[in-house]
Amino acid sequence: MARIALVIGALAAIVYPIPLQLQGTTYYQTVGFLVLVNAMLGVGWNVIGGWAGQFDFGPQVFFAVGAYTSALLYVKLGVDAWLGLPVAVAAAALICAVLTYPLTRLRGHYFAISTVAIWMIAQPIGATWEYIGAAQGLFIPVKPRTGVLASALSLQFSGPTKAMGYYYAALVLFAVTLALMAVVERSKLGYYFRAIRDDQEAAEGIGIDSRLYKVIARSITAAVFAAAGVLYAFWALSVFPEQVLELNWSTLPIMATVVGGIGRLWGPVLGAVILIPISQIMSTTLGTGPLAGRGIDLIVYGLIIIVIAAFRPTGLLSLPWSRWFRPGPATA
Repeated sequence: MARIALVIGALAAIVYPIPLQLQGTTYYQTVGFLVLVNAMLGVGWNVIGGWAGQFDFGPQVFFAVGAYTSALLYVKLGVDAWLGLPVAVAAAALICAVLTYPLTRLRGHYFAISTVAIWMIAQPIGATWEYIGAAQGLFIPVKPRTGVLASALSLQFSGPTKAMGYYYAALVLFAVTLALMAVVERSKLGYYFRAIRDDQEAAEGIGIDSRLYKVIARSITAAVFAAAGVLYAFWALSVFPEQVLELNWSTLPIMATVVGGIGRLWGPVLGAVILIPISQIMSTTLGTGPLAGRGIDLIVYGLIIIVIAAFRPTGLLSLPWSRWFRPGPATA
């Protein structure tokens, strides 16, 4: 049953933008792009927050590192996005490891507060560092490309195919991230992460270096956020401190993970598929017109999250889906 659902979901994701492109509708393709980006971020955050059990409220710092690194490589050296992506991922993972190791002595809410402090420190750095554009940011120029293949290889789409091009780029990155995290979940790393989450003293008693594996878990999260930052930078064609360090780049993936099922591989995906379209629909219907500026969209969106969390605090994936969709009665 799970394999059938996976095949149906994959086919739906691949076909989704085609009828919209034929109709000339780009808005819902952009919504799909945001769903995939936030699902990817949620899968990445689930490593440190769900498997390792360390709540990280500042992963958007590494989203910014990825965006700035790729933008600088392109603007100053002419390095295309796909070539700059592994450099950005490596830079974010390295910076994360250096920053995180001293924090691994902290536990619980103290660790969470320290991650927020790093994010607060990053904001004035991004706003005042002249080399990365300071408050004025960086603008990514669009170079003319001949053909769809050239646009895909350079991650620069323009004209009527832009929305669909970035949707498929996000789909590829999301699929790669999900596959890699599935490998991590079943590997020794995944078992070590969950052992530290469940009982750190017991894990250390059998020889697991909790500080080392916390650093590894958060570095994996940082790498995923950096990759998403690269994609977002070339989609937006600009990188500003208040844009890439925005709080939503952490809160939305975290909410998607918790609503879908924290600690489960597919939890963030289900949460993003539900919450992100609702968020966009609320903002375009209740956040405009005579209701604009009153926050009605945010109130309704918040109530939906509260209801879901109250109804199923362990996440929607904990519902008995297999029993509901079983084709027939079980036989002995």
